[in-house]
Amino acid sequence: MMEHNKAGSRITLIGMGANIGMGVGKGVAGVVFHSSALLADAAHSLSDILGDLVTLYTFRKSRQVADATHPFGYGRYEALGTLVVSAFLVTAGLGIGAHALEQIVQFVPDIFGSTTQAVAGSTHELTHAASHGMFSHSHSHAAHAVVDGAVVVDPRAIWFAAGSIVINEAMFQATMKVGKRTKSNVLVANAWHHRSDALTSLVSVGAIAGAIMGFPVLDAVGGLVVSSMLARSGVSMMADAAKEVTDTPPPPHYAEEVAQALDVVITSVTAVQGFSNVQCRKSGPFIHVRVRVLFAANESALGIVHAISQVRQGLREKLTFVQNVDVEIDMDDVSK
Repeated sequence: MMEHNKAGSRITLIGMGANIGMGVGKGVAGVVFHSSALLADAAHSLSDILGDLVTLYTFRKSRQVADATHPFGYGRYEALGTLVVSAFLVTAGLGIGAHALEQIVQFVPDIFGSTTQAVAGSTHELTHAASHGMFSHSHSHAAHAVVDGAVVVDPRAIWFAAGSIVINEAMFQATMKVGKRTKSNVLVANAWHHRSDALTSLVSVGAIAGAIMGFPVLDAVGGLVVSSMLARSGVSMMADAAKEVTDTPPPPHYAEEVAQALDVVITSVTAVQGFSNVQCRKSGPFIHVRVRVLFAANESALGIVHAISQVRQGLREKLTFVQNVDVEIDMDDVSK
């Protein structure tokens, strides 16, 4: 367990360092190469440090030993951390989607420019409006943006965004691996946060390449796809964390795994005749178990207390993620 704690803290600190380095690097490159996409991407990387801090705090806090103020442990802190980091992920997705929609709206006059001019040319008044009014201004503004993009943005800026994709994807894979090994939902959520950064950088690559080639609308379309992916992942993880906070039973495989372990444990506890009604409650990376254990009607109180202690210890040894074991005593009916 101690090794798992160190691994979780280590990968989060590495991710934080990566975000700082990428934020500074992309920020400097954005200024030097005159890329607004890189500057926005740099700000995103630096803002992710807050998510890393939340992950680090809740990951460590959730693994503290139970005490008088938290007799059932601190596991729920991880669920709270998952809610916060998932909210960051949803916010990032909505932000990218809003920006993409804004871009698409700006490109509409260019896409339908020929149709607009044909309709405007039906009367002298509309022709005059198209030449000096709103239609002409929209078209000219969009064209000007494309020209500025092609001339001002240095093509070398794309390499910084591409490098960010590689680093963030590597952080996603590494953090996800540790998250699954330590059964940490907040690490899994933070891993997806790294994936969101990789996708954001991919959008930046599209923006820079589109500006260079004269097709900036490709960036907007890609942004909508990325937005939906991030928002969907964030909402899914928020739902799982909310279920944990509200004591919704975890997936059935937990109870099945506990039952299989108990089958082995009770073979060495002679006083126990069987068990039933296995229930599980998730608390961060841990599971709290409630089980009904059957004893012989003539079993002494001392024997029952000793047997319960053996069952608890044996189950915790076999399943290290089991934190608490509540045992209900059921006495065999000798009249049957």
